[in-house]
Amino acid sequence: MSKCKLTGRIVTPGDPDYDLAREEFNTRYDLFPRIINFCQTTRDVSNAICWARAKNVKFRIRTGRHSYEAYSSLDGGLVIDISEINDIKVDHKKNRARLGAGSLLYPLYERLYEEGVTIPGGTCPSVGLSGLTLGGGWGMLTRPYGMLIDQLVEVEMVDARGRIVVANKEKNADLFWASRGGGGGNFGVVTSLVFHVIPIDQVSTLSITWDWKGFEPVVEAWQSWAPFTDCRLTAIIDILAKDKGELRALGEFTGSTIELWRLVQPLLDAYPPKKVEIKSVPYIDAVKMFGGMMPGMEEYAVSHGDPDAHPFKNTGAFAKKLLPPEGIRILKDFLSNSPSPDNKVQLQALSGCAGQFSPTETAYVHRKALFSLLYITKWDNESEANINTKWVEKLRNRLLPFADGAYVNFQDNSIKDWLEQCYFVNLPRLIKVKTKYDPENLFNFPLSIPVACRK
Repeated sequence: MSKCKLTGRIVTPGDPDYDLAREEFNTRYDLFPRIINFCQTTRDVSNAICWARAKNVKFRIRTGRHSYEAYSSLDGGLVIDISEINDIKVDHKKNRARLGAGSLLYPLYERLYEEGVTIPGGTCPSVGLSGLTLGGGWGMLTRPYGMLIDQLVEVEMVDARGRIVVANKEKNADLFWASRGGGGGNFGVVTSLVFHVIPIDQVSTLSITWDWKGFEPVVEAWQSWAPFTDCRLTAIIDILAKDKGELRALGEFTGSTIELWRLVQPLLDAYPPKKVEIKSVPYIDAVKMFGGMMPGMEEYAVSHGDPDAHPFKNTGAFAKKLLPPEGIRILKDFLSNSPSPDNKVQLQALSGCAGQFSPTETAYVHRKALFSLLYITKWDNESEANINTKWVEKLRNRLLPFADGAYVNFQDNSIKDWLEQCYFVNLPRLIKVKTKYDPENLFNFPLSIPVACRK
């Protein structure tokens, strides 16, 4: 243990790239780690765990820096960053790919598209693969292909002793179960993942914009349609603040544009839209569209940091039933009185193939949800932080009678019963797995899964 030393790329205070290396996606947090260890191999990760144990140094695990509460970093400790572990190997004979756990989504999608395949992951281009996957993972292919974890075959992980552990349905099956929705940073450091891959070429995309005056009929029509329509179609709706005055539905469909026009008719009939656009595009263009990718964004991020980084407070919930008129009214009231014009609520259709598993078949428990709700607030000046944070927290609380639960990837330290809301019936089993693989609770942060109490 005493011979352990850090390997890989090391960044410390005073280095010219330290400020870029410590930046979080949520710039509300300004943290100063003692060491940032960019691991480039599984051995580097093992050495980092060994070193942290020997030196008794607190650490956090980081990939895409998208932890909503910045729990992938810390002041004065070690950040184990795996974003440079990003190898991609596609096996076309088995329709599988072994992916470096540090891969960021847009470069990953681009590489997979060159191979004619993809995985049903998220939309934000700079999200890390490991964190997205371990929480469950959804995006614009969720309804036809399920959660990202539903295509997961195997994980390779470095455990609390620095040992390499492989988990799949046959080997360490309990850890594999927990890794499918139990969240990142709880059981070890995942270094690679094997997925079933999906052949992909062209997709049809949908974009509809309505004026704010259509609020009630549009929201009612969308929620009555999106979770129940053809499972080849995944749709979201952005309900903007009244100052912006719009509602925007987006969708991705693995069928033809002619079919898509027929499918969206209930939305077009609900209220006259301002704009409708349905087109067939190469899949990678849809990735750029839903990810808000601008030309040169990836190159800019390498030298300047994530161009989308900003201060925010987001939180979320799940709707297992349709929102009643009172729930829609609450949404409208809050968005009519938003302290920031950039605040919004996004609904993401689930169900489809994502709902074909039982809540206990994987650690991701929210299988019966019709759609998720993401409550989003952002601001420009620090003086606006408190009022916007209170706004989003009050909004979630007001809607709790109609939408509850929490998504582990939408970390929110204001939810008092966080663990119960994330995992419900699966929590005792997750604690058991945690206690087995990390009995000393080496992998911990304020919202992590605890070990069982010793009698």
